[in-house]
Amino acid sequence: MNMKTILCKAVPRLILHQKVPVRLLKTRLMSTKSNEGDQSIRRTFSTTTTQSSAVVEQTYVYSPPSLLKPLPMIDFFATSKPAPSYKFNYGATGYPKRNRAALPVQDNHYMSHQVGEDAFFLRHDSIGVADGVGGWSSTAGSHAALYSRKLMHHAFLEMERFDNIDDPNFSLYHQVNPMDVLQATYQQSMNEAQDENCIGSSTACLAILRNDEIRIANLGDCRISIIRNNSYVFRSEEQQHSFNYPYQLGTRSRDRPHHAQPFNVKTEKGDIIIMGTDGLFDNLFDRDILDIVKKHVAGYTIPGNQHRAARVLDFDPKGLSDSIAKQALEISEDKRHTDTPFQRHAMQEGFYFQGGKADDISVVVAVVQDCEDSPDRRF
Repeated sequence: MNMKTILCKAVPRLILHQKVPVRLLKTRLMSTKSNEGDQSIRRTFSTTTTQSSAVVEQTYVYSPPSLLKPLPMIDFFATSKPAPSYKFNYGATGYPKRNRAALPVQDNHYMSHQVGEDAFFLRHDSIGVADGVGGWSSTAGSHAALYSRKLMHHAFLEMERFDNIDDPNFSLYHQVNPMDVLQATYQQSMNEAQDENCIGSSTACLAILRNDEIRIANLGDCRISIIRNNSYVFRSEEQQHSFNYPYQLGTRSRDRPHHAQPFNVKTEKGDIIIMGTDGLFDNLFDRDILDIVKKHVAGYTIPGNQHRAARVLDFDPKGLSDSIAKQALEISEDKRHTDTPFQRHAMQEGFYFQGGKADDISVVVAVVQDCEDSPDRRF
């Protein structure tokens, strides 16, 4: 039989036959390298069908580009994770010094709490304590309790500004510096003290929580400690000009907020912060406080096993502050052969002192927890 073939490179190929039955032959896929110098891949797709009068074979040739761009690589492990958001779950306990009646302070508008001549404030993102210097008691017009109360009151208000969307400090939430807060607090307290003819001075300690960092400013003999997994990870030191003469802010004092010690400490969920005035740390050693914390936390711990680690349940910090303050109070009233930090310091300075030191006792306990509700600070 006569056959005519039309064949062109890279175009459909048509083969004519006559009187061939209608049937489907096959479909095939072939990939071969071209003979050209660019070594490109030649893919040929051929299909053959039959009709009553002809067999049609179609061939399609596809040559991809010689250079293929690689797919972009994304390193998910190199992407920085968002900083964790934490808050304080807090509690506080205080005992005023017995047999010494501090002048009361009206609670009309103060956002701080008074304990004798001590004062403290509590917030979800910050805590602070102040110890009014009792050496002013013999000076006319002095009011050490009022001055320390003012310091903590204005520290609370200064921190409130970072949550007020109408305040310029709202946009500076993450840049807050406790040294700046202490400076603003001091200035406002001094202005009010001068207007009210109030004489006094006070030590101060502030701690501000931002993401996973605790920022601290400490001036004087108040102290702060951070406990993680039943061990200390941070302990501040007192600032003293001489024995029992701490750095202080207020009337006739040469000390200023910039003399405070600044600290930045990375924190984790579950960290326990212990802050207090010298009435606490003059009567209890750090090991004594740690023992109380361990005993208290043990009551809220689910033991671990080979399949899971031990887990600490949430607990009320007020219960822990009660235990610490109560122990400090008992030691402060014990004049027997009790060994205390204040007794050791006195003996080192050549002063005879025995037993605990009677003083106002203020204890603040804060536990770092996840913060599930944070304000949107985007503009």
